[in-house]
Amino acid sequence: MKRSTDAATAALAAIGLLTGCSTAKSDGSGDKATSTVRLATHPTQAFQKGWNPFAAYPNAGVSFFYEPLLRIDAQNPEPQPWLADSWKFDDGGKTLTFRLHPGVKWSDGKPLTAKDVKFSLEVPIKHTELNLAGALYAKVDAPDEKTVVVHYPKGGYADLGAFKNRNIYPEHIWAGRNLKTDQNLEPVGSGPVTLDSFSPQQITLKIREDYWNGSFRAVKKVAIVAAQESSMRSLLLKDQLDWSTMSWQGAEKNFVARDPGHHKYQVYPLLGSEGVLFNTNKGPTTDVHVRQALTKAVDVTKVLKVMGTQQPAVNPSGLNNAVGATWLPADLAGKTLKQDAAGARTELAAGGWSVRGGKLSKDGKSYPLSLNVFQPYANWVDMGAALKDQWKSVLGLDVTVNNMPEATFTQKEPVGDFSMETAFAPPSGDGSIFGTLNAFSSDYYAPLGKATTSNFGRFNNPDYNAQLATMATVDPADTARLKELAGPALKILAQQAPFIPIGGSASFVDINSIHFTGWPTPETAKYTPSTTVGPDTTLTLQQLRPAS
Repeated sequence: MKRSTDAATAALAAIGLLTGCSTAKSDGSGDKATSTVRLATHPTQAFQKGWNPFAAYPNAGVSFFYEPLLRIDAQNPEPQPWLADSWKFDDGGKTLTFRLHPGVKWSDGKPLTAKDVKFSLEVPIKHTELNLAGALYAKVDAPDEKTVVVHYPKGGYADLGAFKNRNIYPEHIWAGRNLKTDQNLEPVGSGPVTLDSFSPQQITLKIREDYWNGSFRAVKKVAIVAAQESSMRSLLLKDQLDWSTMSWQGAEKNFVARDPGHHKYQVYPLLGSEGVLFNTNKGPTTDVHVRQALTKAVDVTKVLKVMGTQQPAVNPSGLNNAVGATWLPADLAGKTLKQDAAGARTELAAGGWSVRGGKLSKDGKSYPLSLNVFQPYANWVDMGAALKDQWKSVLGLDVTVNNMPEATFTQKEPVGDFSMETAFAPPSGDGSIFGTLNAFSSDYYAPLGKATTSNFGRFNNPDYNAQLATMATVDPADTARLKELAGPALKILAQQAPFIPIGGSASFVDINSIHFTGWPTPETAKYTPSTTVGPDTTLTLQQLRPAS
């Protein structure tokens, strides 16, 4: 893969300099003359100071400081260059060689070299407690300043996309630090920003003038605002927030229609889905009959209507039909979940279960069910309420719905402390079919109580794992072979029901363009304008122009 240059971008940047740009005025008061983009990365009450990138849930802003070797566009899963200009597999996929982009400097002025990449990629090997994502390679070499060679014990073709999530860190900063506990109060990265100021309600970042990947037409600063979803909506409507990435119930009426010229609500479909994840290693949801009963009891169409976020019903395998049709076997193609009340009750009976007093019962024991809901997502709160009603009306179950704040939910999720939870299931991974299916791989399996960054439901099916192991040896260019292997894996997900796929996963983008123009659209975008996806966030900011 070779890096391409965009002469048009450079020309337009020059035009911007000739015509003049608005100067800083960042109070968010509605004045169009501003060079500060105000955005929200995720719903939160307040920020904690510190940007340790090795934390399981890093603080807001980390993706602005640190960058990966490559990026992947959600609409085109073929990897694109970033810190690396090119890469090549050899020896049947057992070695992967990266050539780094020349001239990249850390924000303290020191050059980024292959030694930094080697150090970064070796972190999960040398510090196994930080290997939450299950790095598949075994060794990393840096034969010269611009070359990095990654060695795999077996074919690592399918691991290429994972490098979009493997950020590179400066060895001279981190080599002597405790990676687990260091707060990283003054982050040094290759990204486009440096830290300007911090408060629990706002993190302000300053755009670097020496950024390696080009200039910014109009943006001089980025203000990351701490707000819950309701506050984000209010700020967007008051012209005090330019950009967020949240689903918005009734967005066309409640946001777009109020100022069609400036308010934009965009949906970028992803390969996976969101819905309910079962804990397959704890309680009654270890039984596939219980999981299928709870799945068949759901009327997805009604749930999606209640959620009101323009998400489509998805395939029983969890793939978004709009994006993943290529990978679906004939007997799953185009299908969505349909409510089957009789089938749901039959499943319970087949597993020897009954319902007594609103609880599952078997062999004289009673088993209550609960659903943990990520409360900051309003559409997930509504999803939980709708599911509770349907499970009650179809099966007579009184499921306890626990609407949890972010801190509580994210503490319980990685260690498997739940019966059911709202989740991205399967998450869209790196945009590839393998990356999506790999979310349920045994490579990410961990015993209850031990944290993992994926496969939170502890799904561990031998036949499924065997399919993924074979897929991992296939060159990504061999799509026919990958489809042949993906089909059986998708059927296993539909049959074993480790999750209930409710709606198509998507990147939701909320834009108020009163201060800046140049925002991409789903029809024209070559990247997703997300506020949290490092390179894509950077590309979005670089193209913005002052509205005035």
